[in-house]
Amino acid sequence: MNEKFPYGTDINTYIDKALEKLKYTYPWATKDMMTYSYAIEDVDGEPRFVRYFRLDDGRFQRVVEDCFGDKFIDEVVRLNSDQIERANPIKEVFDIPLPREICFGGDWMLEKYQFRSHNLGGFSTMVQAGNRCTGGNRVFFIPPSLLEGSYEDFLDKYNEMVPGCFGVDKEYLKTLDGLREFLGL
Repeated sequence: MNEKFPYGTDINTYIDKALEKLKYTYPWATKDMMTYSYAIEDVDGEPRFVRYFRLDDGRFQRVVEDCFGDKFIDEVVRLNSDQIERANPIKEVFDIPLPREICFGGDWMLEKYQFRSHNLGGFSTMVQAGNRCTGGNRVFFIPPSLLEGSYEDFLDKYNEMVPGCFGVDKEYLKTLDGLREFLGL
């Protein structure tokens, strides 16, 4: 079509492509889990991607997106990932015993490392770290493709996705009883 709308001007084509990308990591993702609604509308005489969302008071907010084509698709993925993650609650947790006092980034200490299974399927890892003043955590959803093959294959691919910089690397994970079974490998 053109570089701004390479897949035409049907918004559903772009949303379907974004959903396909989301399903790579979040196989349970559906359109109704998305936070926003989208359209292609005329803005100052030019077709543009537009995002809508409901405010707390019931009114709708309209945002004209500043991207086109595949960048718009990536923006849809980015803006909806958190909601799709929240739509799949945690079912079970496998706590990883921390191997030793792990310090990184100066005075930050690893506090918690968990593998989690989810109600709608899939697995994630949650890593929590902090220092005396602050802390935080990060969740890594494990794409189903990482679970194809042997446990050894999984550990190789997983170590690329969540590097051993947290002190929990492939060699350490191999020593843990029960993780392989938890993951169904």
